[in-house]
Amino acid sequence: MPSSNPSFAPVRRGRRPKPRALDLRITIAEIEPPIWRRVRVPDAYTLHQLHRVIQLVFGWLDCHLYAFAAGGRRFEEPLEEAEDEDSTAVRLRDLPLGTGAGFTYTYDFGDHWVHEIVVEDAYISTPTDEDEDPLPVLYGGARAGPREDCGGPDRHRQLCEALRDPDHPDHGTYRLWADVYDPERFDTWMARNNLTLAAAWGAI
Repeated sequence: MPSSNPSFAPVRRGRRPKPRALDLRITIAEIEPPIWRRVRVPDAYTLHQLHRVIQLVFGWLDCHLYAFAAGGRRFEEPLEEAEDEDSTAVRLRDLPLGTGAGFTYTYDFGDHWVHEIVVEDAYISTPTDEDEDPLPVLYGGARAGPREDCGGPDRHRQLCEALRDPDHPDHGTYRLWADVYDPERFDTWMARNNLTLAAAWGAI
């Protein structure tokens, strides 16, 4: 039966699907003020490639496990301990991700950083070369991503409070551990440049 949604109509045999791009707003849950990024990614990307994009724009170090939850399904990198579907085998275009759709990405099952992802727009893209998918683009964001292994949202809040207050009893300890970390600063230009270079060099 033909799809009632033209955005996800079946592709005719032998024809390469037209490249589409998704505008995503990604926000880390349980943190205020919010830490968020807005990115555009080709829908030809696998979930594992989206994982790498998220790692880059939030400043994570990709040293923990992750999982996506979308459309009632769960996806992980196909490691020996993984129990869910293979994130390297599913492309964004394989999922029901029209405008307004939401899904989640969880990084570090210990600290449990849940990233809420909303599709703000989905449209046909126009790459220069018809045989190439467009590169991902970072459009904006706010606040620095949390420090790796800081303990999750509650501990992140404690860290920010201590860093803001020189009289806080843990200010010196946190300052030493966090080094030059400024939770309010997000360098959009540097993150965008890192993302563009990683994609251009095939690291995504």
